[in-house]
Amino acid sequence: MAAPRTHSPTVNRLRLRVQEWGDAAAPPVVCVHGYTSSGEAFNALARRLQDRFRFIVPDVRGHGESAWSPAGAYQYADQAGDLAALVDALRLERFALIGTSMGGIIAMTYAASHAHRLVALVLNDIGPDVESGSARITSTVGARPDKFPTLDEAMAWRREMSPVTASRPLDDQRELALGVLREDNGSWVWKMDPAYIRQRVTQGPPRRPDLWPVLAKVPCPTLVVWGTASDVLSEAQARRMVEALPQGELVAVPGVVHAPTLVEPPVLAALERLLAGTATR
Repeated sequence: MAAPRTHSPTVNRLRLRVQEWGDAAAPPVVCVHGYTSSGEAFNALARRLQDRFRFIVPDVRGHGESAWSPAGAYQYADQAGDLAALVDALRLERFALIGTSMGGIIAMTYAASHAHRLVALVLNDIGPDVESGSARITSTVGARPDKFPTLDEAMAWRREMSPVTASRPLDDQRELALGVLREDNGSWVWKMDPAYIRQRVTQGPPRRPDLWPVLAKVPCPTLVVWGTASDVLSEAQARRMVEALPQGELVAVPGVVHAPTLVEPPVLAALERLLAGTATR
């Protein structure tokens, strides 16, 4: 399979791993992953569209191959600050932004101050208001095994926990697992900062900023992707988001739980339409 280019800039005194796909001169698309994930979550999408777009995919602080915060600074403002510093370091004046789950909260938080720099926005199965799935995710991560004897056993556990993961091809599942797990003294352990996990288990997820006013001021075309079986984004909230956005469009993914992979046919078709217009914006 095609592999991305990788570099590790330092932003806000933390080293972030960044993967890039496509021609550096192509329209840029920045992607931010969810809480249980890493940049590999966007590999399938990037492989499909790298012939037309430059995909820029960081691991969020405390995740994947990015550094852990010595101060335990894992609020959405910290993560959005990293995003702001990264796009400045890469000299991206205007770009499309895709955020899945936690990454969508980071994207909305970024947009609060920088919406004018976005040519398109995609919010994947997440909204301003907390829903029941957030507590489920926190509980699952807090209770998961610390290590696995083999990568295959780790992949089996991940399939059991996530129907979306289980639905992906085995090559994708392995690639995703390697994004969040590493080998350590004969076992496979999570790459996420343990202090980050303890912080969320004991204190709950970081408090979300008031993001409804942000949506109302996002001028660019925006897709709200909603898995119709999701417990993280309800239909009512998804439809309210589309109404709040000046150029909002709802993309429903029938029967899919949290979170859609973004390569389901209805999402991929909507993304291709959305991104095709970025070259003229």
